[in-house]
Amino acid sequence: MWLKKLIFLIFFVTVNCTVIQHVKDITVSSLANEIELWTKRNYETELFKEMIKYLKIPTELQNSDWRTFTKGADNAICTICQATVKTFIKLRKQGMSDESIKNKVIKLCVLMNIQKEKICKGVIELNLPTVMYIIDSKPNLTANTICGVVFETKSCPLKDPEFEWSINIGNSSKTVINEKKTNKEFKVLQITDIHYDPLYEPRGNSHCGEPVCCRKGQNKTNINALAGFWGDYESCDTPWHAIIDALTHIKQTHLGINYVYFTGDVIDHGVWETSKEGNIRSLEQIYNKIYEIFGKVPVFPVLGNHEPHPLNLFSPTNITLNNVSTNWLYESVADLWISYGWLPEYTRSTLLQGGYYTVTPKKGFRIIALNSNVCYCYNWWLWYTPRDPDNQLQWLTNTLLTAEKNQEFVHILSHVPVNSNSCLKTWKREYLKIINRFSHLIRAEFNGHTHNDEMTIFYNSNHEAENIAWNGGSITSYSKLNPNYKVYNVNGSSYAVTDYENWMYDLHSANKNVNKRPKWYKSYSFKMEYGLSDLSAKSLHNWIYTAINNETLLNKYYINFYKRAEASLERNCNLSCKKQYLCRTIMTHENLNQLCNNI
Repeated sequence: MWLKKLIFLIFFVTVNCTVIQHVKDITVSSLANEIELWTKRNYETELFKEMIKYLKIPTELQNSDWRTFTKGADNAICTICQATVKTFIKLRKQGMSDESIKNKVIKLCVLMNIQKEKICKGVIELNLPTVMYIIDSKPNLTANTICGVVFETKSCPLKDPEFEWSINIGNSSKTVINEKKTNKEFKVLQITDIHYDPLYEPRGNSHCGEPVCCRKGQNKTNINALAGFWGDYESCDTPWHAIIDALTHIKQTHLGINYVYFTGDVIDHGVWETSKEGNIRSLEQIYNKIYEIFGKVPVFPVLGNHEPHPLNLFSPTNITLNNVSTNWLYESVADLWISYGWLPEYTRSTLLQGGYYTVTPKKGFRIIALNSNVCYCYNWWLWYTPRDPDNQLQWLTNTLLTAEKNQEFVHILSHVPVNSNSCLKTWKREYLKIINRFSHLIRAEFNGHTHNDEMTIFYNSNHEAENIAWNGGSITSYSKLNPNYKVYNVNGSSYAVTDYENWMYDLHSANKNVNKRPKWYKSYSFKMEYGLSDLSAKSLHNWIYTAINNETLLNKYYINFYKRAEASLERNCNLSCKKQYLCRTIMTHENLNQLCNNI
């Protein structure tokens, strides 16, 4: 008898005192079981505490993009995602209320150190109605699919067949468009990522430990971390007076601007406390000021991922429930953009369909403005409508077929760059197919979102460079960057970008004297900076081949990428590291690193 008791005791101790030595020792099922026990009994077992200890997100990663996590942290956040979603989908099906789920997820968010309690509470309260609506509406939705969309990594793959779809491009071949040779040029201004913060407080706390700092009402000011007057290199957005200065400077300096491309993100990074009314107020304030300053100059805006409330969430237009629908945003911007005379009335239909539109400012020239935010992995509505949200890519194809038929050259504007690590892979693949088919008439693309000074080179399946997308950088200094904008020279017949100037100011210098306006200056012209004869896709491809093994060019691109901000450049980055910044310019059907390694 005593032997049986001893064997039982050894077995009990072995099962209940599992020693966890690595994140890999924690399975999704084991963590889900512990979360379910904790949720139902409101008690933390020793095993649960041990799991939390190993899975906790490091504080320094709290405000990072989850898709940028390195291996370890990536495994941890994936396990947290799958186990948490699996548990609460199960509990929801068993009848658990919204309120109970909300309270438990907030506590779990804090325990896992994903964010501080205030941030966890705000973000979860804002996002939960959408998440619950989608889960209730799609009974077959799984944790693997949800986490696969968010991460799309080896540890969190997306294998759901519903996310494998394609666009019908047709079998027609490219129709050559005749170019009239001319030396005449026009100028396009690109401004992007303003991120206006109505709560910005000069001399506020710039080290608050929240997703955005330098705001009124945050924790006690640190005398060694006072927010700058014109903005701050820490995680801080843009004060109103800095926006006025930027727009006024542009108007006074560049008298020959023909078009303004505004590639999105008016709203600040206070993602845990946005409101529909607050977002509308900021949108109206910024758009009104742009209209007031630029007057009759045509402005072509696109939506940023921060414009909706909650941020990132762009619902299908057939979702009309007030607390989860994005229709209010589409209606608001359609009214504003059309009332200013920026867009004709006929654009309203597609703006209301999904925030995209097309216009023809002159014969032979078409602008297509996309809402690429729908491909963003943090747009939860992808779980609900995986296939070509709002029919946008099929509309893009059809619009380009019309442009080809009408002998029109095209500029495409969007916010999230398609080569972004955070854009859904299927959307990215289908978009690249469209670009390859119509590369002969798409003469330039313009993006924002990353805040960095960079570009994308689109390749076809034969490794031939076919198209270029230019990123405008940002007016905001968020984070560790200088404010900037770009002015492009565009050929009056081919509509290709022939050169551009980058304009910026040094934020550190500007904040030394709050009584003087910042000293804006032209930091470079692209052709002169990199010694190029033109900015064609072929020339830029050849330039990459040269630059990848040229320390001088590598250093130039790296410094310009961070807009000459010492706060970013002080971190250690050797030549191998700098090469990766060139590699991220490559957009191809194959693995990006493969082509970069070939180069």
